[in-house]
Amino acid sequence: MTTRATSTLEKMFLKGTPESILKHIQSHKILAPSVVLKIAVPLLKTKLSASQRLTILEQVTISALHDQQITLAESTLTEICGIAGKNSQRYRKLLALCLESQANYEKALEIYDAMLEDNNSNIYALKRKYCILRAEINDIEARKCLNDYLERNASDAAGWEEMAKTCMENGDYQGASFCYEEVILFSPTDSSIHCTLGELYVSVGGKENYTLARKHFAQCLEFDGSCVRAMYGLISASEHFLDVAGGGNVSKKSKGYVDEEETEMVKDLKRHAISLLRESYQGSGLSAALLESILAL
Repeated sequence: MTTRATSTLEKMFLKGTPESILKHIQSHKILAPSVVLKIAVPLLKTKLSASQRLTILEQVTISALHDQQITLAESTLTEICGIAGKNSQRYRKLLALCLESQANYEKALEIYDAMLEDNNSNIYALKRKYCILRAEINDIEARKCLNDYLERNASDAAGWEEMAKTCMENGDYQGASFCYEEVILFSPTDSSIHCTLGELYVSVGGKENYTLARKHFAQCLEFDGSCVRAMYGLISASEHFLDVAGGGNVSKKSKGYVDEEETEMVKDLKRHAISLLRESYQGSGLSAALLESILAL
């Protein structure tokens, strides 16, 4: 829902018809259950075409569930069943939502599984099934369900971000970094995602991952120069890289572990990040001694 859509809705209250207001709410996916119920319930008492009545009944059912008016939702759902039939997709979707609202997840899952048997690419059923499995803390099945969804809808950035969070909760930082790389394709200038990716690559470890972490922390600071997380992250990634690469260790240099030019560049990056961090804390009340002790950790 956008601010513009909400503003338009407010104007429509002054001169719009009940039907136009309900259509606006539905088309812009505005969450306003009390408004829908106030307008739609009286409208159901008027003469409407079959298609109009079915659409409004559907809106009332969903809004009643949001407003925790379960009795009203069940009443409108019964009428929808009479119009559309108990085997219709429309009715089954709403019935499953009613069951979810009553925490009857087992029965709701049965409906979603049946819908997926009819069409294994049913995006709506996959989404709802995942939500139930997450609510039941069934992590393995939830990840499998979300993976099925992403295979069929790989352009859903929110889905990839959800999968990344699920991976992180299970300690799969490599998987989470892969998911966030997909997310960054949709939001390449989002500094927070770059910072999170940097932290994930540091957590995974390894020379290549520390290099990737540096790049993402640097990118984050390019978009948001005040991000303290990225400053600390850049320092940490640089230190880890130097440790793995051998730093100033002569024996490792002789074995070809260290690229002198790259090592000096990493040291410069670390010094730059420390300089940025010192500048960011100036005037904050944090003593210079305390900051130096933090940097020394």
